[in-house]
This record gives sequence, C-alpha cells and structure tokens, in this order.
Amino acid sequence: MMRLISLFLLLFISFYSNGQPDKASWSVGANPYYGGVLRYKPTMKKLEFTNLHGIEIYANKIASGEKAWHKLYNYPQWGLAAAYFNYGVPKELGYVYSLTTYLDFTPSKKRNKWRYNIGTGIVYSSARFDTLSNPENTAISSKISYVLRGTIHREFKLNENYYFNINLAFRHYSNGRLNMPNNGMNYPIVGMGIRYVFNPKPIVAIDNENVERPINKKIHFALRGSMSWREVWQEDVKHKAYSVSIYGSRQVSKYNNLLVGLDAFKYDQASVDRQYVVYRDQNNIILDHVPDDDTRQLAFTVGTQLLISKVSVIVQGGFYIYRPQEYYATWYQRYGVAYNFTNNIFAQVSLKAHSRTADMVEFGVGLSI
Repeated sequence: MMRLISLFLLLFISFYSNGQPDKASWSVGANPYYGGVLRYKPTMKKLEFTNLHGIEIYANKIASGEKAWHKLYNYPQWGLAAAYFNYGVPKELGYVYSLTTYLDFTPSKKRNKWRYNIGTGIVYSSARFDTLSNPENTAISSKISYVLRGTIHREFKLNENYYFNINLAFRHYSNGRLNMPNNGMNYPIVGMGIRYVFNPKPIVAIDNENVERPINKKIHFALRGSMSWREVWQEDVKHKAYSVSIYGSRQVSKYNNLLVGLDAFKYDQASVDRQYVVYRDQNNIILDHVPDDDTRQLAFTVGTQLLISKVSVIVQGGFYIYRPQEYYATWYQRYGVAYNFTNNIFAQVSLKAHSRTADMVEFGVGLSI
C-alpha cells in the first residue's frame, strides 16, 4: 500500500509543480462511458459486452503559454481525474474507483482538433481473486492496482466557457506482479461529455527564442538504483528484486532524448526457484538437467525519454546479454515516469514487462551528470 501511495505522491507533486505560477485557466468536466471487457481467462470471448458503464469527473489546468514547453505541445492541459466503473458482473468483477493524473495535448493547431490524453494513477477494485470465493477473477488479485489510461477525443467549442467532447478510450489495470494471478484488466470504452472553463484567458505570447532553443547535443550520464516487490505463486509471499541502470542520454529533438545503456538485475533466490516450478508445470516440461539457479541478469537497453518540463516519460527496450533463467524471453520493455527534483537528482517509477506479462514495478532514484 505504501508503495502505491509513493507512486501517486510522485504524480501529485509533478502535477502541481507544472501548474506554477498560477497564470492559467482552470476547467472541470464530466464524461459518462460505456464499453466491454477484453478476455482475461480462457473461457471468455476476445471482447465481451458485460454492460460495463461508468463516469469520470476531472479538473485540469490549461497551459497559458508562459513556459517554452507549452508551445512545443500546442498549449496542453494537465489534471486529475476521479472515475467510477461498474463491470456489470457484480460477483466476479464488482466495481472500481480510480484516481489518475494525466497530460492532455494535440499535435494539431486546428480548431475542433483531436486530442490525446495519457496518464497513470491508482485504482481500487471491490472484487478480486480468491482461491475459494472468487477463483474465476484471474484479472485482479489486489484491492489497489496501477492504472494506465489512454484517450483520443475531439472537442467542439459551444461558447467561451463550454466545450462538448466525444471520446474513444482504453484503460489497463495491473498490480505489476505485486500479487498473483495478474492477468490484468483491459477494457475499451466510448463516451461523451462537457467541459466548463471557469475563467477563459488569452494565451501569453512568449519570445520565439525560448521555444526554438538550440538542442543540447552534450551527452549526459545517469545512474539509477531501483527496488521491487513481486509474487510468483498465487497467494505467495513478497519477493524482493533489485536493479541498477547506467546509461548515456543525448537530446535528439525539442521533445525527446535518446537513451542507451545497461541494466543489471538481481532476483530473490526463492522467486527464481518457484518460477522454474511454474514454468515446468505450465509447459509440461520434464528437465533432464539441473537448471541454472543464478538470480542475476544483464541487458543492453535503448529507448527514448519524452521531455515535459520536470516530468518525463520513458520507453525502453532491453535485450539480455546474460540471462540464465530459461523461462524468460530474450527481451523486455520498460515504461516509466520520472520526476527531476533538481538538474541532477530524479525519482522514477517503471514497469518492466516481457511482452504482455508484467515482471515487476521498479521504484528508484537516480543521479544524472
């Protein structure tokens, strides 16, 4: 629970730090949604319409233009959203409450444009997996999980204060292997809604030199250490895992850095041993040799870092150089959010996954030079 609170506090700090100084307009809105549930167990169809419905209310701040990055992202909005969804399957799935932070932006400068809304946060689920009382719910096994949200929506201006919008959205819930099973909950939804702007303000024009600032071609280096907690068996104990990353970064555009480096991982011995048991059972494998029980891994990574003020979004792909565990794939991906407290010190929360299977959530701090 404390780890999830830490994640949301990081998001909360980044939300309010980006909102200063207070020269922008605020807006609030509400969107009702309807959708279906994607398959999370073998007996389901790929998409089932279970009468999933819900509503989301939100408050956001509209970029006023006083900072250079505002213009780079066509004057985005960032905010907090609270949502309620009912799956329409009361005993097995129940309902959820979520609290998320997000960035809402558009690559277009046209009126009535399509906008992209991406963010993350935490979700409370009323129903979860239980071996005796709810064995069919292999999607969610934690009361509290992480949220990844993505929405494409289009707004239509009704007047200076009111905007009507239509939405196509997707939500993903996962506990990052903090508890097992963890097939995750995924559902597409459609909706519409109204947004109200309290005090519309004109965008502040800023000097183009601040926007078209030269790209910093200097190579920077960073060292990050992380810690994770994960389960292997259903209703297992928490196993610790550690990672150390060292990488170089270079800015390649106004929006992002290129990242190249190395990752080193060390897992708890018990988790490696138990993972071998699961691997053999699931694949009906009878080993004719003693498996390597080394708990270490080493990988080469390459990725990108999307720059948004003090906050950045990180996407990386890793390719194992040393991977003695037979049950792992040869590559993995990492999705993360970082917050720079200073020019040299940052915190990062990341999800490491092998394709669609979460491996662990990394909570880390780092130093950049």
